[in-house]
Amino acid sequence: MVFPVRRLMELVRFFLVFITCALICYGIVTFLSERFLPANPYREPHGNAVKVIKILNGKHSHELDWYYERLQLFYTVGE
Repeated sequence: MVFPVRRLMELVRFFLVFITCALICYGIVTFLSERFLPANPYREPHGNAVKVIKILNGKHSHELDWYYERLQLFYTVGE
């Protein structure tokens, strides 16, 4: 079985160019993600942050009706 040297060298050159381009693209994406994304997005907020929801301590069903209605509105309208 004989492989032409020219064809083999074209194949090697193609893989080298492909790997080089892939590494350059990976470096660019890594640089951009480090530059623009926050380091820890789940850290505790600073400043005038407020809690979004207040959980009720009661276990009665009539106290949880508001949550059920709000969830039903979210599923129906998406609001």
